[in-house]
Amino acid sequence: MTKITSRRKFFRTGSTIASGGATAGRFASEQVSRHTLGWIFVAQGVAILPLFFHLPHWLPVYWLCAIIIRVQVYRGVWPYPGSKIKLVLGLVGMAGLALSFGPRMGVEPMIGLLVLSFVLKLVEVRDRAGVLIILYIGFVAVGAQLLLQQTFYTSIYALFSSVILLAALQSVFRHRTISVLYQLRAAGILLLQSLPVMLILFLVMPRLGQLWAVPSMRGAGTTGFSDSMSPGDFSELIQSSEIVLRASFDGEVPPPQQRYWRGLVLENFDGRRWSRRGAPWMSLSMGGEDATRLHSRWQVESKSAQPINLNNTQNAELYRYTVLLEPHQYPWLFSIMLPLEAHSPSIDILSTEEFLLVSNKPIRTRTKYNVITLQEYKINAMKAALGELRRNILLPQGGNPLSRKLAESWLKEGQSQQQIVEKALQLYRDSFYYTLRAPELGENAVDDFLFVTQRGFCEHYSSSFVFLMRAAGIPARVVVGYLGGEFNREGNYLVVRQSDAHAWAEVWLPGEGWRRVDPTAAVSPARIDQSLLSALDREETNLVGGALLRLRGMAMIAQLRNKMEEWDYLWQMRVMGYDSDSQRSTLEKLLGGDAPWRIAVFFVGGIGTLLFIYYMMSLIRHRSIPVPPHQRILFDLLKRLEKHGVTRAPNETLATLAKRISESHPQLSLQLGAAAKTYNAIAYQQQVDRLDQFRKQTSLI
Repeated sequence: MTKITSRRKFFRTGSTIASGGATAGRFASEQVSRHTLGWIFVAQGVAILPLFFHLPHWLPVYWLCAIIIRVQVYRGVWPYPGSKIKLVLGLVGMAGLALSFGPRMGVEPMIGLLVLSFVLKLVEVRDRAGVLIILYIGFVAVGAQLLLQQTFYTSIYALFSSVILLAALQSVFRHRTISVLYQLRAAGILLLQSLPVMLILFLVMPRLGQLWAVPSMRGAGTTGFSDSMSPGDFSELIQSSEIVLRASFDGEVPPPQQRYWRGLVLENFDGRRWSRRGAPWMSLSMGGEDATRLHSRWQVESKSAQPINLNNTQNAELYRYTVLLEPHQYPWLFSIMLPLEAHSPSIDILSTEEFLLVSNKPIRTRTKYNVITLQEYKINAMKAALGELRRNILLPQGGNPLSRKLAESWLKEGQSQQQIVEKALQLYRDSFYYTLRAPELGENAVDDFLFVTQRGFCEHYSSSFVFLMRAAGIPARVVVGYLGGEFNREGNYLVVRQSDAHAWAEVWLPGEGWRRVDPTAAVSPARIDQSLLSALDREETNLVGGALLRLRGMAMIAQLRNKMEEWDYLWQMRVMGYDSDSQRSTLEKLLGGDAPWRIAVFFVGGIGTLLFIYYMMSLIRHRSIPVPPHQRILFDLLKRLEKHGVTRAPNETLATLAKRISESHPQLSLQLGAAAKTYNAIAYQQQVDRLDQFRKQTSLI
């Protein structure tokens, strides 16, 4: 009861203080109305909703508690929190962030601190200035959305968030309630008017890299294979339909059997698991050289024996393509065949002794790079590094005796290295079966696979084949990456998914050098020539990623997914990939060059033209809105009053004005009061027939 009484007392006191017209107007404009408060809740929620998916789960609860507190304060049930309560709320939130993120620094803790401040500001907002601060922080939160993700759909949501914030901003400066649709429409028009300005700035501003592409502390999710492989790893990986990379080719797209995307070479074997050479702490780029030129240790020769000229765009042996790689938290990149040259505007690319491409840092954001590869080639055919050959014939001291004995028998028969390779491939053709449901293998995994189960996936075949080759004294190694890819004809690019994961072998033969040998092709040619799905029976196809979308009734949804992926790809390539080279090419086409004076003329002329168009549109729009007769009469009256020293305050009604001047101009106050009653009847009760009466009353003033 005391709270209610005090609240009534407050409003009585406020009424007394605001008895003057100007003071009343200021009082009304400074208070946070229920309509404005509702817009604040909606705008704040829309702005921070995507951020909650990257932040601790208790922050949304904290936000809901802040809303409850603010609603109760508005209802007069609770008072405004004091300094001590606000201090406790802030300290508890800071402690929560410290416990959630620990001592690590990154983007998420900073965004968490922003959201915490954003939420707590809601609790203490009292007036219009506080509302404006909240909404301005909301625009910063929209920018934070793009720090974490830069997809096409994230950008669309950011525009939607901006519309909501602009609509909420309008509600602060309106003193009467209007429809939600009208506010959204006005905000949308304002945003549309800013888009041409944004486009001009996008085209001409210096390209400093993707300022939005800030690496996340948690990353975008570690996907794909790691730097080691054991039986069963890939059969689990292919259950995902996530995109690994998309590639667009300048000319002809390689046939399916040539789409081997090399990612990593595995040379160390402990009897069950294959891993890359060197200690785990050693950098993958050791021995790497700048990929913009051919590695000094590569002895490359095309199969046609023609000199390799990278500047010849008509060379049919070369493939030129651009790769958009999804983040996978590792430094290796992917390329088909042999990468002769590679470069990227955002990362430094190195080529290694194993004919791989690696980045100077882990791939934590979407990355674009360009590659030129050779289709048919021989590399290090005459000789290879002695250490490299020795390293690739090493086997563990013991284990898998049957496999060793088989390889020794081929040597005793006097078979050449080429014949031993064919012997092994024939072994797989005779009695092996390609399946995702491979039986578990024991301690001697290679023996169990070759002589007992004879059923397996690509990692089983590549691992056992390389073991046999090394046992026969032939340098061999496992290569992991992806095979195939689905060609999107509308977007003219190739999509490679996790379900395309594959492992194969490379052997070194005198006179041929390192040569790709895929034992999986001996067992299941359809896997190489067509796709993984064509190599499996109907039951096992359900284990491959995207099985739901392959159902007959889901065809439309599958097409929609492909179309959405296409839009996102175009966004990444045309907008996010708009680098200095793209800008130079665009300005060359648009302005005839990128000279500073051309850019200045385009910028000033473009912005000036837009401002003139918007000004003319504003004039036309305001002229097209007829002023009601009673409003024209009122404007004439106010002008005459100003000449006699009587000025209406902002937001002051005629009745309030008449009351304010009652002491200084009593006669004028009575006339003005009568006119105010007539005006209210016309404006708010639609009594248009009293217009002549209102005109007559105002003429006597």
